[in-house]
Amino acid sequence: MIKGDAAPDNPSGEESAWVPSGLIGFEASYASLTSIPHYYGTIVRQLLLGAAALVLFASPLYADSIQTEFPFEVVGVFFAVLVAALTNPRNRYTLMADAIVSGVGMIVYAGWGLLEYQTISPVAFILRLAIAVICLFAFYFSLKTVRAFALNSIGKLDTLTDLNEGEIEEIEREDREELEARKRSSAM
Repeated sequence: MIKGDAAPDNPSGEESAWVPSGLIGFEASYASLTSIPHYYGTIVRQLLLGAAALVLFASPLYADSIQTEFPFEVVGVFFAVLVAALTNPRNRYTLMADAIVSGVGMIVYAGWGLLEYQTISPVAFILRLAIAVICLFAFYFSLKTVRAFALNSIGKLDTLTDLNEGEIEEIEREDREELEARKRSSAM
């Protein structure tokens, strides 16, 4: 900590053991969206429902042949809503199903958009890629939760005691180097 910096909850200016956010023991900025540490099922559910709604509402704008494509879109929406509704923090398999559905949705819509980008309208291209990006984030957060299930860390906060001495020393060294780099750049 730079001398004179006060921790946010320590306005007196005294040096403390305050650690800047982004280091071990602090959650990322999206952690405030979930009340259970390392569980992102709620975010995944919202993303899958958003993607499903976008597929249904925007399909007349991006479908080449609505009669041929619409049944497949309805089946995809059905599975997205099904796995979103079944998502819960006590069952890892629901998050695996979320990952599969969102991964398939990402691949299908990204591929569909990119393979036909020269033959479709810009609106259709943007809508297909928007659905793919929503599925990408759902895929990421569902895999992040599956990983937490595998590590048995659902509901547990990260602490420095979870690391061994070598890892803690490496983190501290990196923090010192970053602080020195900031001091050098601000001195210029």
